[in-house]
Amino acid sequence: MLKPTSDYLRQLGFTGPGILINEDQARANIRTMAQKARLAGVGFRPHFKTHQSADVARWFADEAVRAITVSSVTMAEYFAAHGWHDITIAFLLNPLQWPRLEDLARRLAGRGGSLAVTVDSAFMAADIAQRPDLPLGVWIKVDAGYGRTGVSWQDKDLLQTIVDLLADGGRLRGLLTHSGESYHAETPNSLALVWARTVQRLESMTQGIASAGDLLFSVGDTPCCRFLDDLSGVQEIRPGNFVFFDLMQYCRGICLEGELAAAVVCPVVGLYPDRNRIVVHGGAVHFSREYLTGVEDKPFFGLLGTLTPGSGSKKGKAAAMEQRVLTEVAVTSVCQEHGTIEVSSQLFQEYFGRLEIGDLVLVWPVHSCLACNLAGEYRTMAGVILDNNN
Repeated sequence: MLKPTSDYLRQLGFTGPGILINEDQARANIRTMAQKARLAGVGFRPHFKTHQSADVARWFADEAVRAITVSSVTMAEYFAAHGWHDITIAFLLNPLQWPRLEDLARRLAGRGGSLAVTVDSAFMAADIAQRPDLPLGVWIKVDAGYGRTGVSWQDKDLLQTIVDLLADGGRLRGLLTHSGESYHAETPNSLALVWARTVQRLESMTQGIASAGDLLFSVGDTPCCRFLDDLSGVQEIRPGNFVFFDLMQYCRGICLEGELAAAVVCPVVGLYPDRNRIVVHGGAVHFSREYLTGVEDKPFFGLLGTLTPGSGSKKGKAAAMEQRVLTEVAVTSVCQEHGTIEVSSQLFQEYFGRLEIGDLVLVWPVHSCLACNLAGEYRTMAGVILDNNN
């Protein structure tokens, strides 16, 4: 059953592990989210850490996206070099990188753009205040419930201190948060509760804070932005994973099978019919060790998939390829380079009976952001190699 998919992937030029991108679907995902933001009347600053590709970034530009989010100075420099001038680094500012930040901020300002950074301490706010001539926007990172980084939504004293330190110069933009708990929500109603709670906590945090009247709210997470039509209460959204989606979203019902747009291509390096097992060149350095749990709560690190020509289409036509997730065929363990896939004897014959060493399999990753970050190569279904920052 997997042999035709292998033949197709070979035609695209894959010889080792790499990422296959469904460009048509990724463009559709981008268009849908951009339209949703416009209809909701909120700014759209997508997070580019998922794809990290100047070529994919152009698909966003085609939908009139002009402002972006990144997660590192290196990523900001990469996209600035490819023509993006309005950039927010959503990861907390690292003072060891001041020379690079200052250089990038001045270069972007010279092009009519801007660079913004994120802080959650009085220490870093004071450090920024000592650079009054630096053209730099600043967001205050807030922990509205996720529990990772940020000023606690209950700590008004610290918020007031940071606001006071950054009040001069008009560089303070607002409060920025990431509702990471939404990735564990089980229903649309629970996503709505996450959104409402986040907005309520941001609002309550600014009540009674001097000079807080003009602070904007920026929220970033794919599940809420994907599912909810009412995005009121914030001025900006920063989802990123939606461009490709992944099994984390698919298995929780956030996206549909056909909306997945990035998969890992892995060569078969070992076939073991006596153990109903195959081993692929695709391990932790290609997928990461992030996993989901399946039958009997056993972990899996990816699910295999197929690509077949759509009905009535010409064989091999990229835009007509139909994709499927094989929920019963999983990568059950990973080492650094190896991925192991074990199934029942019946499923082994059904799926792997015609495979040979050197054939290629398609694996949908648990977390596309990590898989893409680890990838050395992206190819589209038309065989086009895409530039990336990896």
